[in-house]
Amino acid sequence: MEALYAKLYDKYTKLKTKKLSELDKINKEQEVKFVNCVTAAEELIQHLQKENERLSSQVDDLRSELYSIRSSMDKQCAEYQNLLMEENQKNKALTEEVERLRKLEQEGIFSCSRHNKTDNEQLSTPHEAQTESEELCGRTHKRKRHSRSETEDMIIPCGNGHDTTMLGEPSKDLHKEAVSSGALLNNQQPECCRRIINRSGGAVNDSFPANCMFQHLVENLVGMKFSTVTQSEGICISAMHQSSGYSFSLTWVESGGTKEAEFVYRTLSLGTFDRVAPDWMKEVIIFSTTMCPVFFDRVSRVVKLHC
Repeated sequence: MEALYAKLYDKYTKLKTKKLSELDKINKEQEVKFVNCVTAAEELIQHLQKENERLSSQVDDLRSELYSIRSSMDKQCAEYQNLLMEENQKNKALTEEVERLRKLEQEGIFSCSRHNKTDNEQLSTPHEAQTESEELCGRTHKRKRHSRSETEDMIIPCGNGHDTTMLGEPSKDLHKEAVSSGALLNNQQPECCRRIINRSGGAVNDSFPANCMFQHLVENLVGMKFSTVTQSEGICISAMHQSSGYSFSLTWVESGGTKEAEFVYRTLSLGTFDRVAPDWMKEVIIFSTTMCPVFFDRVSRVVKLHC
């Protein structure tokens, strides 16, 4: 029995030792795996911390950039608002000036019509007097047929060619005065702006263009071709934009008294701006000489925008 117990005890001891060795081996393997897992976790934590710091710095940079962009946009918005206010004020001033000049134009047209009516009445009165005198001369001619020679001497001065000859002489004098005055005005101009005068036949021919450097300077500044035409109502300046065909005229109108001179704007042709031109370019506008910079600035904006 004792030998059997000893044998069983040895077998139990061997099994126990084997189990313990297996458990130790498993524990060591688990410990190695755990250490590796902890090491990997620490490395991942460090990587995530670095990535977090990088992203935080990037967010800070983006925030600062956003702040700078927002501040610049606010400044631009303030500048645009100021420009808009200035443009609104200019538009308001220009509208008031246009309304004032329209009223002045209406008043001028009304006064001009009254003046023409008065002149027509004054012109009709001498004509009626001449008709009455001719009728009186005719009656005298009928009453005095027996003394025809004497009557003809009385009637002939009333309406024959002698008066026409007498009236023709002042017209020739007026023509000579006009010629001399035209030459005098041409001589008073600067040498660069004088016209070539042709005196053949006793007339002044100013059809030759003036070689004016001021005209070339204005054409280069504005980008248009200018020409002048003398009309009954004043000096007319014709401007034309060659690439678009847009052309207009500016008539110089002298104001009476202490008022400054004015320009009358009329559109001759819109050219390629027919569909895109603003309404004011299609109307007749009267503005003072002080508003010339604003007028040409508006014209230049439209031309540059659509060319």
